[in-house]
Amino acid sequence: MQVNNYSPVFCGYKSDFGRKLDKYLSKDIHNKTEERLLTDIFSKIVPDKMIPKNEIGRGCHGTVYEIDDDYVFKISNHSTPKIGKISIMTDNVVNILKTYYGSVIARIGNMEIMKNAFKTKDILSAGLPMRWMSRGEKLEYYNNVYLKRFCEIPQSAYDKIAEDFKMLNSIGKEFDTKNPNNFTADGNDIKIVDEISNTDEVNPNTLAKLFKVFINSYDVSETAEFDYLAVPRRKALIKKLILASEKCELPYYCNFEDRMELNLAMELCDMPKGFSEIQYTLMDYRKKYPDINTRLQKISEFLDEYNKPDADTISFYC
Repeated sequence: MQVNNYSPVFCGYKSDFGRKLDKYLSKDIHNKTEERLLTDIFSKIVPDKMIPKNEIGRGCHGTVYEIDDDYVFKISNHSTPKIGKISIMTDNVVNILKTYYGSVIARIGNMEIMKNAFKTKDILSAGLPMRWMSRGEKLEYYNNVYLKRFCEIPQSAYDKIAEDFKMLNSIGKEFDTKNPNNFTADGNDIKIVDEISNTDEVNPNTLAKLFKVFINSYDVSETAEFDYLAVPRRKALIKKLILASEKCELPYYCNFEDRMELNLAMELCDMPKGFSEIQYTLMDYRKKYPDINTRLQKISEFLDEYNKPDADTISFYC
């Protein structure tokens, strides 16, 4: 889902609906009077909220509107709001994930209520925005806006994503990594804002999927292309992804498509030998250095050798 690059001012604003929803969610037993009061308030605010200035994200299937600093609601594109019975959603897995904000808290009619993920003015989705861009604009934006921003995000943010990948692997679920827009920077954090799905794959959340999101994809339907000027930032970002993956000992791949993603990332980073050489070293270090801090230091040194620039580059796009 593409998140709009808007600049909210967070002052702890809580709507009347938000306060009553908090109270409603805090109870194990709900009565009809409380339910009617909540749905009545919601029915009155929906028309005022469904305007462009309150739109904070739009995907292929739905649009998200802000209610207040704590809550948002999502409705299917081209649908007319229908107020109906409220139902509370519970998912214990979601509560222990560190980066996931796409879970539905409640449904009212044909609309879904979710937590408002974003708490800073510094918001940017991975990949390219959902609008037409010329080839030159794509290359310039991808390197000087997207890659520049995500290279500045601390290692700890990528570590949290890898930890959530590992958690989902243990329960047979996966993130949607087809669309990089699902991964959004919010200050020094990265938040995942789309659905979690069940899967029959064994350990589907892999290093290759991290590469697919952050290195290989412009958007949900377009693969990124090679750009020599973007190589230094791509290499820097790949280092962060590998270190995060190794900290959690994620699998490198789970199927043939994953293998293709690993090698594509190497091509985009001007590493024609492919991922095999790096994989052999990582596997060797997992055996050789059981202490995780020592291993990460050795991996960092190894990747620094790989990432040495061949020549100075200039910021120029045709």
